[in-house]
Amino acid sequence: MLRSTSLGTTVLALVLVSGGVAPRALAQAVKGRPRGDGPAPLSYRGVVPGVTTAEELREKLGPPIHEAEWYAWKLLYPAEGAPGHFDAIHMQASKAGEGTIGTIEAASVPAGYETLGALRARLGAPEYWLTLPSGQHIVDYSEKGLRFAVDARDRTIGVAYFPNGDARVHSGERRRVDLSRLPEGPREPLADSAPAPDLLAGAAEVDISPAPEHWPREFRMVTPLRARCAVFARGDLRVAIAGADLFGMLKSEIDPIAARLREQGIDHLLVSSSHDHAAPDSIGIYGFYPADWVAAIQSGIERGVLAAAARLRPVEQLLVGARDLPLTGARVEGLFRNARNPGIVDPQIAVVEARGEDDRPIVTIVQFACHVEGIASGESEFTADFPGYLCDTLRERRGAQAVFLNGAVGGMVSGDTRARTHEESLRMGTRLADEIGALLEIATPSRTNGFACRQKRLEIPVTNLKFIAFQRLHAGRRPEARGRLITEMFHLRLGDAEFLSVPGELLPEVSFELLEQMRGYPRMIVGLANDQLGYLIPGYDFRLGVYEESMSPGPAAAPLVKECGLRLIDEARP
Repeated sequence: MLRSTSLGTTVLALVLVSGGVAPRALAQAVKGRPRGDGPAPLSYRGVVPGVTTAEELREKLGPPIHEAEWYAWKLLYPAEGAPGHFDAIHMQASKAGEGTIGTIEAASVPAGYETLGALRARLGAPEYWLTLPSGQHIVDYSEKGLRFAVDARDRTIGVAYFPNGDARVHSGERRRVDLSRLPEGPREPLADSAPAPDLLAGAAEVDISPAPEHWPREFRMVTPLRARCAVFARGDLRVAIAGADLFGMLKSEIDPIAARLREQGIDHLLVSSSHDHAAPDSIGIYGFYPADWVAAIQSGIERGVLAAAARLRPVEQLLVGARDLPLTGARVEGLFRNARNPGIVDPQIAVVEARGEDDRPIVTIVQFACHVEGIASGESEFTADFPGYLCDTLRERRGAQAVFLNGAVGGMVSGDTRARTHEESLRMGTRLADEIGALLEIATPSRTNGFACRQKRLEIPVTNLKFIAFQRLHAGRRPEARGRLITEMFHLRLGDAEFLSVPGELLPEVSFELLEQMRGYPRMIVGLANDQLGYLIPGYDFRLGVYEESMSPGPAAAPLVKECGLRLIDEARP
């Protein structure tokens, strides 16, 4: 099915394999050996990333309490001084007993590094320092191969170790980001906090699983793929939000749905793909483009939105809530981690729930950031992975449609389950439903009645030859203008809640600077929204020969997304 291009077959082959298992295996652990003069200032129980082998690791620490393949091989050891927690060691190879250590994410805290003050006294000023709304800190010493998680009482609760080398954030960039003034957790409700009675909401879901004729090989559906849709309306404005169990969709495939819905009274359509790696490749990155299935997806999303619009009813209360999960172990243990830059994770989970006249939920919107790749299913079976279990569990418990929106998953913000199995996916989805349920217990009514949506065109220059080759193989599928990809971003205000969409996989470092300027509660970056442009990487962290860069339009993408996002945020302020 390949057609030749002037770029040659080598580049085309790279297009087809660049997202495959082998590159992602390396992306799950920091690879390479330490660089620079002398050893890293701190080792994990005598174990040094990039130097210590799997055999030496077992000799030093003994057998792990658990091990399995998670792309690269993963081992768990009980944390010292933190009962009930585990230290995770990710190898640079994908088989047991092979290769060297790549990354360690530990809840064990070494002596002399127990507090934020102690870290600074021993290691000096950090290269980068982030304070989260909860008061937790992420303290970065990349050049030394270390990154620390510190709680709101300035106590160290996690250490990430990786091969030391270059500073991640150079001296000319921002090195301090403080989100502590932004709200999280419970708030005192206001007497007049109920939304205006003319706000309406409706919800529905549709099955968008492929039929046998849509895919060139036999497959089994383990759980159905769905598009979960919500429509909000006030006066002449109607906005549709869809969370879909998809690997991704391009703008050229969303635009026809939006156009047909505009003809039927829906002003704005925001489709967020979960980036489900256990769903078929709906973009054609790996060579086969399922055009008939994409057409069925388009029809399904349209049906789902119209069904939600047909169920519009008054919203008596809009519950909003957000909180940071603890970063014990330099990750959100058991849920998500950062494989590219260990320890740099946005731990926020957020919820917006519209409730009707009977005080029963109409729709529950859930948002957090994590790659949906918790199942090693290959191409023989497909599933919605943990978002499917999460939404199904919430619907069963609350009696209303749940919609999952992914966040800034770039970099690789990925799962922290013990293995890539259906059982672990179910466990993760159920635990997330528990976390959302606990958050809803402390959620408060929206204090404002805002409802507005803006969208802005964005053009991103392409310097990645693989993207250019894709354009030539699939002419017209990515809208472009003079070598720039045409995409868009949205800003939505729904009561107190503030949504900002991004057209791909934004690294969390960029999302922090956007969240810093947002004033809503909760504040949500919605990833893979109405487009999938791959990884959006800050220019200061753009590297040669690394997986994420191979799947990015180029170093200009993230700065332009940030600039457009800041304009949308600024223009939306009263």
